Amino acid sequence: MISLYKILSLQFEGKRLVRPPGSIVEEAFIEVCIKCGACAQKCPTGTIVLATLSDGFKELGTPRIDALRGACERIQGRCEEDALCERVCPTGAIQRVDQDSLKTGSAIITTVRCIAWSGGSCLVCYEVCPVRGAISLTDEAHPVFHSDLCVGCGRCVYACPGQPKALTLVPDGEKRSIPR
Repeated sequence: MISLYKILSLQFEGKRLVRPPGSIVEEAFIEVCIKCGACAQKCPTGTIVLATLSDGFKELGTPRIDALRGACERIQGRCEEDALCERVCPTGAIQRVDQDSLKTGSAIITTVRCIAWSGGSCLVCYEVCPVRGAISLTDEAHPVFHSDLCVGCGRCVYACPGQPKALTLVPDGEKRSIPR
């Protein structure tokens, strides 16, 4: 007989989520996180939210980054010196990481939605990016994203004036901690 948990797990297979900076590897994260929401409550920008059922059954209630709500300010922001999400995590699912090791994912661009690529004048993403070289310009008018340099803070996604947004934050290239 198959359990209800197994049925729900198969029906609501999880997505790859952008996790808070310092999150341990996903399998361990799911095991260790107690879904208390302390990290989301402490996040000064509101970018950490709790996953919903549409994110996956196992992921339900765990913290994820939602760049549409705000940017992670672990780089050049309010949490640069003191990572509040890490400090309040009672289980170690989120651990302290050096600035050099910080990468929650990468921003990707959909050029057909981009104002600049559609002939308009917009370089907001380029202007707000805190990482030198993560976004370059072609012809001084079209943003090009470099996932190897992007840290996944989501500032560009949050600031993008396009409707729908031309930018998406994905966990590609993320750096995850090994549980201590």
